[in-house]
This record gives sequence, C-alpha cells and structure tokens, in this order.
Amino acid sequence: MHNVTNSLFAFLVLLPIAFSFTIDSYTTDAEVQPNGDLHIQETITFTLEDAYNEGYRSIRPADYESLSNLAVHSVKVNGQPVNYYTQEYEGKAEVIWTETFSGINKVELDYTLKDRVEIWDDYAKLCFEHYGANWVVPAKTFHSTMKLPESSRGKDMHFEIYSEKKGEAYIDDLSIIVEMNNVPSGNYIGGCYLFARDSVNTTNTVNGSAFAILREERKIYGSESIVGPEDAFPCAPCLCPVFLVLLAVAGYLYTKAPKFPRFQESIMPPSTEPPAAVSAMLRNFYDDKEILAATLLELINKGAIDIMELEKKGYTGQEIKRERTILFLRTTSKKLKPYEQTLRDLIFDEGKKKEVDLDALAEEFKKIKSKGAAGKTNIPGKMDLFKHQVKEEVKKKGLADYTSKGKNKQQTVAGLGIFMLFLGSCIFFSVLPNAIDFLLYLLEMQEYLYAGAIVISALGSLLAVSAAAYFYIQPEVPPQKKKEFARWDAFSRAIKSSSLREEPPSSALIWGEILAYATALGLADKVKKHLSELDELLAKKVKKLDRIRTSSYIFYSSAWGVRNLSKYGNRSGSRSSGFSGGSSGGWSSGGGGFSGGGFSGGGGF
Repeated sequence: MHNVTNSLFAFLVLLPIAFSFTIDSYTTDAEVQPNGDLHIQETITFTLEDAYNEGYRSIRPADYESLSNLAVHSVKVNGQPVNYYTQEYEGKAEVIWTETFSGINKVELDYTLKDRVEIWDDYAKLCFEHYGANWVVPAKTFHSTMKLPESSRGKDMHFEIYSEKKGEAYIDDLSIIVEMNNVPSGNYIGGCYLFARDSVNTTNTVNGSAFAILREERKIYGSESIVGPEDAFPCAPCLCPVFLVLLAVAGYLYTKAPKFPRFQESIMPPSTEPPAAVSAMLRNFYDDKEILAATLLELINKGAIDIMELEKKGYTGQEIKRERTILFLRTTSKKLKPYEQTLRDLIFDEGKKKEVDLDALAEEFKKIKSKGAAGKTNIPGKMDLFKHQVKEEVKKKGLADYTSKGKNKQQTVAGLGIFMLFLGSCIFFSVLPNAIDFLLYLLEMQEYLYAGAIVISALGSLLAVSAAAYFYIQPEVPPQKKKEFARWDAFSRAIKSSSLREEPPSSALIWGEILAYATALGLADKVKKHLSELDELLAKKVKKLDRIRTSSYIFYSSAWGVRNLSKYGNRSGSRSSGFSGGSSGGWSSGGGGFSGGGFSGGGGF
C-alpha cells in the first residue's frame, strides 16, 4: 500500500519541478488541552491533474514520540469522510487517507497529539512543527493558530516562531497566529510556546528553565521582536526625550528665577511695612483672610485693642477653659492706617461697643440669614472698604503689578495642574498595567538598562514638571526693592527654620510683630515650633495672640459671608460654572500579560 503512497509523494516532490505544483492554502488550528494534549485541525487545499490511491501528512518524531500518542479523529476530502490509517515510515509518523480526486482536493485532518506539553520549572512548554522542512511543495498561503488554555489568561506568555522566510505573527485573545504568503518549497515553519505552568495538568515534567533556553535561542538565531508588551505600551521610547525636554524647560525657568542678595537668617522683622505689602513683595500675592488677622495683631501691638483676661470678668472653672477671645477698645495716640481703622470700627461697631467677644460676634454674623438683613448692617460696606484700602496700600508701595502677575501665574499653574491631573489620571490608570507588564518583561529579558531608563525618565519627568512649576511661580523681585526683599526673605527663612540661629527676642511686643508678619506670609503655624525656645511666661503670651489669630479667621469667614449674602443672596459669592469628568474602560491584548515573540532563521529543535 505504501508503494502507492510513494507514488503520490513522488508526484508531490517531482511535480513542482515539472508542472509547478503548489498547495493553494494550508491552514492548521491547534489548541492546547487542559491535560497537556494538543488537538489539531488542518485544512490543506491543492489541485491534482489525476486521482491517486493515497495521500499522507507526515509528522516529525519530536511531535509524537510514539505512534500510540497520535490519535486521528477524522479525515475528510472535499467534505466527505474517507478511510484513513496511521503508520511510521522512515522515522516519521504518517496520517494516510485512501482517496484523492483529480482537480481540487480539500483535505481536512482532525487529530490529537497526546501529552505534548512539558512542565518546566518556570513555564509550560509546547513546540510544534506547523509546516515541515521536508515538504518540497510550496504553498500560496499559510495560516496557523495556536490557542492556549483558558486558565493561562492574564498570565505571562512567550513564543518564538522559526522560519527562513519571515511572515506575520500576532496575538488574538489566547491565540498566537502566524500568516505567510508564498511559502517556499522546503521552508520550515515551527513554533515554541511558553505559558503558565499551572494551566495544564500533566506529569510530563522537565527540570530547568524553559525561558532561559528560549532566550538563548533568540540570541543564537538573531530573533526579531514582533509581539511584546511594547505594543501595549508604545510610549516607552518617548519617555526619555520627554524627560530631556522637561528638564530643559525646568533649567530655563531656573535661569529666570529671581536673583537677590542672600542675607543671614533673622527672626526680627526688618521694617514696619504693612503686612499686605510684605506679602505682595515676598510672594507676589496676599490673602485677605491672613491680612485681616495680621492687622488685628498689629492693632493689639499698637495698643489700639487689648486682650481681656477672662478671670478679670469673673469667669471661673470651665468658662475659662473655653478660651473665648475677649477684646476691648482702647484709646491710642498712635495714628492708625485707614485699613486698620476700618477693621477696628467693624469689630467695635464704630466705637459703640467697648468690649467684644470675637467668637460670639462671628456667631452673630452667622445668624444673619437674609439678603435684606445683611444689607441693613455695616458689615458689607466695612469689608469692601477694608479690602479696597489694603489694595491701595499695596499700590502705594508700587507692588500692584506684581500681585497681578503673581495671581496670573497661580491661575495658570492651577489651571494647567487641574487639566494635567485630569488627563494624567485617565492616561495613568489606562497604561499603568501595560507599563508594569512591560517593565517586568524587560527585567525578565535582563534588559536592565532599558528598564532603568524608563523608570528614571518617568520619575524624572514628574520631578522636572514639579521643578518647572516651582520656578515659574517664584515671585518677581522689584528691582528697586532687592535689598528689602532679601531682608524679608531672611526673616521668612528664620521662621521656617527648625531652630533660631540667634538669641530669641525677650519682648512680647516684638513677638507680636513677628506673629503678625508671619501670619501675613502664611507662616503663622511655623512660629509655634519656636515657642519652646522662649521662657514660659513669654510663650504663654504668644500663644494667646495665636488664639486671636485663629479666631480672626473664623471672624473673617463670617463677615465675608454676610457681605456675599447682601450682594448675591448667598454666602458663597457669585455663581460659577464648573466641570467634572471621569473616564472608564480601556483595552488589553487579549488575555493580557503576553510578552515576547520573534522570528528566527533556521530550525532550532
């Protein structure tokens, strides 16, 4: 019988030379079974001028080991079942069908190679010859599919395709697909596939690392990567150039940072400038709430307002522990600035009150509920006047333009920050899993330099953006005020330092001024850490002033709420539109976690 088979084989071998015989199409679909078997369905389409008694498909020894491991389920020719049998011939297994036709022959093979998966120390491994090197017949089209077990989904996988001619390979869900047109005669096409070792249940174990062998073969054959995590993380090569650009931007902004003399730190306020002017000069902006608190402290320092000791009014026990902020009005010979007088009039109702509980006054303001009731008070007018007078004081010092620039810078950075945070969060959560997979893949491939460059570039980009934003919002130094700026900068640094480099002042009045200017600069909380360097009595007085500062914040919020209520009918101020956004979804390469791949010339088995 095999003599007849040899006739067809000889026909297939010799006919290409004489008659340019070709296989029209060759399709092989293989699926790894949970028990380690490999189920294969193949369709071979070719044209014959004459009918022959037999045809066969040979299988190399490495794919079946013994004929008992080859189980054929069916063979069809042109859609009709035909008789078949298996045998070994010249060291190869053969699936032989007993009927062919002249003209088009579409042969469909359905068979299983048993116990083909090997369990190595790191991966399950399967190698399979899709198109044999001993087949001297060319094929117009070739298509193979290797489907991995469902339980390997989401886990790492590597593969290598071996072929003299390079085709196309890609991943679709759990399948690795190889396509090639015009396969030359005798062109071997084989594949090795590594996947999760716990995805199959077999006792066919091998000691060693399957991936180490695959990696070595890639080096030997000069593998060209065709499918890997870089496909899911294509921005990896861009990170380094982006980092360098951002670093250059940060460096440029650093060169534009303000230059001024750097004086030695000193906790002593260098002048008696208005707190708002100091903040405008040093920060290019000021906060109305902080300026109101600083102004109240200044009024206390000047003796225009005094602090009422609770025990002098008959408070005892728990009443004292409540630490209410009691202020009373004092006459003073010192001339008050317009904004100072306005705040004094607001608190004491233009002198009609001689004693005020600041906390209770804030609570009274909160009880005003209607626009009409708010308009009948002097609170809205006083708050607007106070704000206007502070602004005029800053303008007189020649700092109005700098506060405007500072505000624009802050708005620019805040706007870009919100946009970048929104956009970055969408991108971050969508690419993070792929980025992690890619880094793990690089580490597994021992591409430490590339992995390090990606990590350094990513972290460096974040630092460069932060540095660029920091240098951008640095305050501009008025040319005529560089020395004054430097002195106040020395004061600011002294407040921020962990300990004083000089003997701390022993005067409560001086510490009141220190706290007032620190409040205007947003550094009041930093003053507290220096109280341990003072004697107990002085520290107690400074703490009392600090309680007034915190109470004044509540007072400001209540008073400004009344002002908004009279103007807009609500305490929040003018209505403003906004936006909110979110993102969901994303994509992954089939089962995810796939990495590796390439073509190598020659065999390799």
